Amino acid sequence: MEFAMHFRHSNGNLHIKASGGFNDTAAESLLDLFCREYPAGGRVFVDTEGLDQVHPSGRRVLSSKLVCTPVPRESLFFMGEKGFQMAPDGTRVLIVNREKTHGASEQGKAGNGKTGHRCCGKCAHCKCRYEHAD
Repeated sequence: MEFAMHFRHSNGNLHIKASGGFNDTAAESLLDLFCREYPAGGRVFVDTEGLDQVHPSGRRVLSSKLVCTPVPRESLFFMGEKGFQMAPDGTRVLIVNREKTHGASEQGKAGNGKTGHRCCGKCAHCKCRYEHAD
């Protein structure tokens, strides 16, 4: 699968969702995005969940050329298991617990008006309680 990125800005931070294969060409694209879109003083979060594979050449290029971007290593965070394979030294990897959450439409059915919550498996008015056998 070909490498692709989608990004957005939120609260002064840059959030990137990567997919496909991460090789040297993909690393160059990611570094170029850092140069164009990094908000000074913000953090950069790279979600690696959509990556198929991380080639060693991609990590080498990312690590060696990161100094050419305005992104400080301490402001760069990789999210997901593939982050361990691509994160240059001095950056951090976050493992995100992607628990089931309920959106407003399901909450509306339950009648409590909240915009969403993390499922504990013991919800009184939702289907998820049947999925969690104790």
